Amino acid sequence: MLPRLIHPVNVTIEQIDRAATHYDEDAREPIQTVGRGSEKIIPGQISWVEQLSLSMTKAGASENSRGYVLFRKVDLDAASVTLQINDRILKMGHVETDVYIDELKWMGHYPDQNGPALVRAYFVDRQPSRQSRG
Repeated sequence: MLPRLIHPVNVTIEQIDRAATHYDEDAREPIQTVGRGSEKIIPGQISWVEQLSLSMTKAGASENSRGYVLFRKVDLDAASVTLQINDRILKMGHVETDVYIDELKWMGHYPDQNGPALVRAYFVDRQPSRQSRG
């Protein structure tokens, strides 16, 4: 028995390509831009936890957005996608976004699926000034 998503919409993901990314050998971090693969469209269930909220941190005011997209493993497998931290979400339904996956949580451990059947991909907005929200 497969789990179902509530009101799924198409989510456009651009995966990180570590092989095509140039790294600084001393700092071990990407130089300027990160290599990205082709765009993949996968159905997902979206939940915005914070949408363009202002929060106070020790460093000062921080404007950010956060939420998650719930994906079925079977849909990810059909699109040959293995989600990774720092994958970029370009579009959720008809809304253009510029958010990045910063945490993955496996859920829905069904015995007939031999493990988790769902993954919750938490995303964070790293550059709110560059983002358009339809």
